[in-house]
Amino acid sequence: MSLRLAAVAACTLLGSTAQSAAHPLDGLFGFVDPYWCERGEDFDILLDSLIEHEQAGPSYVPVLRPPLVPATFRTQIGEPRLVIDGTEYRATLPLTGTWRGLPLRALVIVGWIESEQGFSLVFDATPAQVLQAANEAGFAIPASGDEHREGDVMGMNVGVERYEGGSALFCIPG
Repeated sequence: MSLRLAAVAACTLLGSTAQSAAHPLDGLFGFVDPYWCERGEDFDILLDSLIEHEQAGPSYVPVLRPPLVPATFRTQIGEPRLVIDGTEYRATLPLTGTWRGLPLRALVIVGWIESEQGFSLVFDATPAQVLQAANEAGFAIPASGDEHREGDVMGMNVGVERYEGGSALFCIPG
């Protein structure tokens, strides 16, 4: 009897593991032009849906909204958090899955009230692994790990850095 229970438990465990296996998030976090951090349609929709700026007196404040995510990825998206510190805000969206084979932990949006915002993809991987994956995707980040790229109006800071026990690929205007 205990052998039978063990077999049932093993099948249940294998079934739940297969069901809970995360999809790669490459389709959600796609880029039209990685060199300039130009996001693909689903990534753009996600970023545009997550933070809304509401008027509060003469200024605006960022407010979290439910992220718009394709159905395929909804179970891999956690509950977003927002921290406001003076004129800077940081929204963190926990993730479960991979991007280009690396374990992806979170999307972090960093912004300044009444100004620009950028993002970081946070990984449970080394900076060297993230740099390699980013460059294979077309980011063309130098070996130094980051670069400021001049644009028409505002430049873009693109790079890889250590971040909370892992590493982050960042695209921050400025």
